[in-house]
Amino acid sequence: MAKRKKRAKVRPKKRAKPRRRHAAVRGKARKVSKSARGKGTEPTAGAKPQRAARKKAVRKKEQGMKPPRPGVETVVVDVIEEPAPGVITVTEIEETQIPAGRDEQEEC
Repeated sequence: MAKRKKRAKVRPKKRAKPRRRHAAVRGKARKVSKSARGKGTEPTAGAKPQRAARKKAVRKKEQGMKPPRPGVETVVVDVIEEPAPGVITVTEIEETQIPAGRDEQEEC
């Protein structure tokens, strides 16, 4: 039989040896100095900034229909009278009204 070649030995990895008595006890947190106790903590790197709120489109105000303002109002009245048989009298009265706040130049 052929002889086997000798291989270099692999060194075992160095591991921390488990403690016998206090193996389950966790390490204590470091003591905070008195000056740092009152101060707040800084935000951690894992905190995500809040998403910016979407801007809402500004609604346009609907312009209500204004009631039409009365323009220049002209009234024509014809009065036909018969004071005696066979006698006819025709009277024509014309009246023009301009609403307040209007200029007199807008007359027709």
